[in-house]
Amino acid sequence: MEEIFMWLLICFVSFSASLLTFFSGFGLGTLLLPVFCIFMPIHLAVLATAIVHISNNSLKFILIRNFIDKQVLISFGITAVIGAFLGAMIQKYIGADILIYEIHVLGRQNAVDLLAFIIGVLMIVFAVLDFIPLLSKLSFGKVHFPIGGLLSGFFGGLSGHQGALRAAFLSKSGLKAEVFIATSVCMSLLIDAVRIPIYLSSESSSLNENSLNIILACLFAFAGSYFGKRLFVKRKIKNIRLLVAVFLLLMGIGMLLGLV
Repeated sequence: MEEIFMWLLICFVSFSASLLTFFSGFGLGTLLLPVFCIFMPIHLAVLATAIVHISNNSLKFILIRNFIDKQVLISFGITAVIGAFLGAMIQKYIGADILIYEIHVLGRQNAVDLLAFIIGVLMIVFAVLDFIPLLSKLSFGKVHFPIGGLLSGFFGGLSGHQGALRAAFLSKSGLKAEVFIATSVCMSLLIDAVRIPIYLSSESSSLNENSLNIILACLFAFAGSYFGKRLFVKRKIKNIRLLVAVFLLLMGIGMLLGLV
């Protein structure tokens, strides 16, 4: 019964989040990572999410590659690759054996390791940023793209949270919606291509035990991308980011309490 619930949750989140990325510019990795964290160790959850992410973005790249802005890709992507390498290397050496604290919650003693703590804090920070009205009015020009690339790449390599920062820079830079989505997908592929080999160097032996979960997530993410492309409109749905922020906030708190 527990396995059926796990599969249903993974399939639902993979499909829904993948579909929504066509309107928000991000969401699959952001939403899928906390779900994987429920069922597998944090290091493995980050790797599994990255595999689903790069598989789905490969399909999306084929669907919308003609809209990519090459100039934006270069100015944003070079520093994103550098940041992804740095973030992934740091993540590799943050061991699950480093215990930060233990906390008594809901009648049990929970241990929180360093990586879970960092990712939990990042989830809460990214969620809170979406609740600040002032940030929604900020706009960024192309001169800020190298900084945005470095930041999104670094946090993408560290925890997989690359989409929210990238969307913050690109969505307010005057790009057309289809160009924004297509260019974001291509940059995600670059970041994933850098971080996944680094993750695999320490976690590849554990993938077989969770291969079915990863395959299911990939298949339903593909389906979400297919329907998302068919439903795609030239404007974003504002409430999506708010929903993602609420989910992130709850999962981040759960991780800091050792519940996830």
